[in-house]
Amino acid sequence: MTSVTVTEYETRLYWQGERGAVLTSDRAPPVPIGLPLGEQHGPDSGRWAPETLLVGAVEGRTLLAFLERAREADVPILFYQSCAVARVVGGPGQTPHFTDLIVRPHVAVATDTDAEVVRLIFSELPAHCFPSSVIQIAPRIEPVVETWHARVPPPLNAVDVARGALNVVPS
Repeated sequence: MTSVTVTEYETRLYWQGERGAVLTSDRAPPVPIGLPLGEQHGPDSGRWAPETLLVGAVEGRTLLAFLERAREADVPILFYQSCAVARVVGGPGQTPHFTDLIVRPHVAVATDTDAEVVRLIFSELPAHCFPSSVIQIAPRIEPVVETWHARVPPPLNAVDVARGALNVVPS
């Protein structure tokens, strides 16, 4: 009988407005991403596995590419949160390899027209941001896009995320 191991790596990303976000994982401390080059970060007490960082990097690239495309399309984003998962499979005589890399953004916009534009942006992102020379598996993006007609509270900051204040509910 051949045994196969499947390992999942998961991250969550919380947009903080503009180009800032906090990347979290169940096994490592939060990491701020999207800050300008040269800006210093405080010391981290934990270490991220390279595989988890890859998942987080793909999730972060998805966010930043999405925000750039949304800005170009003049679509205001009211809310963005995502999670990502990758599976590494290996077995006897088989080198471990990624089989799936999925990013699941949850986005809210003000109008149905904006929602359609956002869905189109997400459908084009894998080919736009992830050329096959970077990674051998194309990320699958599975967005949830909502239209929020009411005013939404401002994005969470890193302190709120660390405290678990993630119960954001549209009005």
